[in-house]
Amino acid sequence: MSKLTDLSRTIVALSTATGSGSLAIIRISGKNAIAITNSVFKGANLLAVPSNTIHFGKIVFKQKIIDQVLVSIFRKPNSYSGEDTTEISCHANPFIIDEIIGTVIEKGADHAKPGEFTLRAFINGKLDLSQAESVSNIIRSNSRSGTHNSLMQLEGKLSETIIGIKEKIISIISILEIDIDFSEENIKIASAKDIVDDLKKLENKLKILVEGFNYSKLLNDGLKVSIIGKPNVGKSTLMNTLLGENRAITSPKPGTTRDTLHENFLINDINFKLIDTAGLRNTNDVIENEGVRRTIKAVEDADIILFLYDVNNSNIEREKNLFYQLINKHKNKIIYIGNKIDLLKKPLSREINTDENKFISAKKETGIAELKKTIFFKSAKNFKDYKENIVITSLREKKVLEKTKKSIGKARKSIEKNIGFEFAVVDLRDSLNILGEITGETATDDILKKIFSNFCIGK
Repeated sequence: MSKLTDLSRTIVALSTATGSGSLAIIRISGKNAIAITNSVFKGANLLAVPSNTIHFGKIVFKQKIIDQVLVSIFRKPNSYSGEDTTEISCHANPFIIDEIIGTVIEKGADHAKPGEFTLRAFINGKLDLSQAESVSNIIRSNSRSGTHNSLMQLEGKLSETIIGIKEKIISIISILEIDIDFSEENIKIASAKDIVDDLKKLENKLKILVEGFNYSKLLNDGLKVSIIGKPNVGKSTLMNTLLGENRAITSPKPGTTRDTLHENFLINDINFKLIDTAGLRNTNDVIENEGVRRTIKAVEDADIILFLYDVNNSNIEREKNLFYQLINKHKNKIIYIGNKIDLLKKPLSREINTDENKFISAKKETGIAELKKTIFFKSAKNFKDYKENIVITSLREKKVLEKTKKSIGKARKSIEKNIGFEFAVVDLRDSLNILGEITGETATDDILKKIFSNFCIGK
């Protein structure tokens, strides 16, 4: 049992977000949860009511009515934490919330630590570690697709995949050990070629899961899209147009933007982090030079670069040559955009619009819909080969899978080099131990502490 929580304690915390709202939910969990709640509740006798029922009444302390509430009763093991649990639905006034929590604590409960309800759910077998992590990811997700992906993990889809991999490893170990037992009798049980083929399949499966981490970052964190170009080509106007609001200051005077601005926006339920940068030019202005330095960093960090230029005052080949050192190594990330076509005396031909070269008027919003499609499909190209439904969502899981793949690779090489099945078995058993960290069988208290300390209080 983990030392991170004392299961003899009854814990309480606000489980809904603080701030404006009509209702709030206070969660109480532990062996005395129902008794403590009943001691301050005037209505039904909560000690006698059935599980999974809701009761109207009042929270009263020292003959003072604190609030009219609804109390939900969940008896173990049929609760989120696997313990006796009550949830008090009260008015979301912060004074009422504080008074109810204070009253419950005075009656014997302790304030919950971050993630302690979910930690108890893990300890009590209601969730494995992968599912527990998905709870935090659901709360933090910035897109509908990312939320759906985390819900799939909460449903145990990743756990099912990991269990399948573990069962295959165990099967291979069993075959190898039988072969080792019969080796003195010169009876061959295992086919080295078949075992190697099976291990290669496992390595490939793990490789695909690891690659899925990049896909989950797209879903949850979003791709960084940096707008770059010379001063006064319309970068800030383009940002405002893509966002649908006046986030960046625009001015006909060059050098208005001195820093990078960051805002999120969605295209087809995918989150993008849009970054407006300072104009690229030589200047003696110390502040503007710092802005240019940050622009260069934004280019380095970007997943997609929108290279903007004014079609009236320059052409794209001249702009490419001017900033060759900066953009050459990132050319696969770039969409070249000719802006201010509304000021052209001669209309542009439709044929010159391609996936990598777009022509727009950020001010008049001409070509913006096509540009958004291009941004989306350019981002999708990074993941066109990713077809798995199961996506890992944490860096911890990615590192565990990489270590597992490495250990299985060592076992495969031992067999390929005919070093001996004994060495392969050691590495495969090590891979099982490593893989157990994802679902929690072999997770240490240090791992658990790191995971659950990132949760909100009340979750």
